[in-house]
Amino acid sequence: MRPVTLQQLRLSYWYSFNDEPIATVSAYPYPKLSYPSFLLPEESPDSLWHLFVETAFGIEHFTSTSGLEWKRESLVFLFGHAPSIYREGGVFYLVYETRRSRRKLKAIPSSIMLSSSTDLASWSEPALILDSSSVPFSSYRDGRDRLSSPQIVACDGRYRLYAGGGVSRLVPGEEDMAAYLLTFEARDITGPYEAVGSPVIRSAQPDSDYENMASGSVRIIPCSDGFAAVECSRFYDSKERRMRSAMLLLESRDGLSWSVADVMQLSADSGWAETLTSCDARYKENEDTWYCYYSASNGGFPRRSSLGLLLGKRK
Repeated sequence: MRPVTLQQLRLSYWYSFNDEPIATVSAYPYPKLSYPSFLLPEESPDSLWHLFVETAFGIEHFTSTSGLEWKRESLVFLFGHAPSIYREGGVFYLVYETRRSRRKLKAIPSSIMLSSSTDLASWSEPALILDSSSVPFSSYRDGRDRLSSPQIVACDGRYRLYAGGGVSRLVPGEEDMAAYLLTFEARDITGPYEAVGSPVIRSAQPDSDYENMASGSVRIIPCSDGFAAVECSRFYDSKERRMRSAMLLLESRDGLSWSVADVMQLSADSGWAETLTSCDARYKENEDTWYCYYSASNGGFPRRSSLGLLLGKRK
C-alpha cells in the first residue's frame, strides 16, 4: 500500500458507519473492548480482516470477511493491554503493555512487550523491549510509573516507538489515560530503545479547545510527507459545562511537533459512545476509504466499553 499525503488525509470527511457498536464484537459477553488494532485484507496472509483488541482477560484476536461481522479466534496474551500490530514484509509484530503488581511499593510498574508471527495465529515468546522503571516521564505528578498504548512505526531507517507515559485519571471508574506521549528510537525492532527528547504531547493543555483536560491515547499514521495521528482527547465544554471527549486529527512533519488539523468526531451526549477512548485507522486503497475502529464507553453503571466504526472519504 502506498502511504497517503497529509493533505489527502486532512481533506477527508468522517462519518459513523452506524449509530450502534459494530456487530458481533459488541455482543461479546465482557464489559470491556478497547484499544483496537487491525489489519486490512490486503495486508494479511489469508486475505481476511484481523482485529486485536483488549478485553478484561487480555488481548483477543478476531477475524472478518467484511470488516463488519467479526469472529473470535483466540486469547493471544493473557492480561495483555493496548495491542498494536506492525507489519514488515511477511512478519507481523504485536507490541503491547503488561503490568506487574508490587504490593509493598503500592505501585503497578508496566513494561512494553514485543512478539512476532508469520501467520497471525502462532506467536513467539514475548520479549521485553522497554520498562517503565527506567524511562523519564513515566510518572505524572508523582504518581505510579506507567507506559501504555505502545506503537512501532518506521522512521528514517530506524524504528520509532511511541508510548503513553504516566497516569491521568479524571473520572473515578474510567480507564486511566496517559499524561504524555513519549518517543523512543532503535536500530533494531527489538531494541534497545532510547528516549528522543522530552514528551511530544503533554496532558492538560490549557490554551487548547479540545485538549485542555487530557491528551488521551494517540494512534500514529505514517504518511508519505510526514506523520498524522488520531488523538482521543478530553476537554471541558464551556457551553455545556461538562467534560467531553473528541477524536482529533493531528499533523507533524517529523513526528515530534504536532498540531491539530481537524476534529473527526465528538463524543455523544449519551449512550454507548459517551466517552471516546482509543482507535486505529488505516486507508483501504481499492475503496479510497479510511477505516477507523474506535472504542468508547457509556457514562452509566456498570461502565461498558464497545467498538464503533468511522469511515473517511475525500471531500
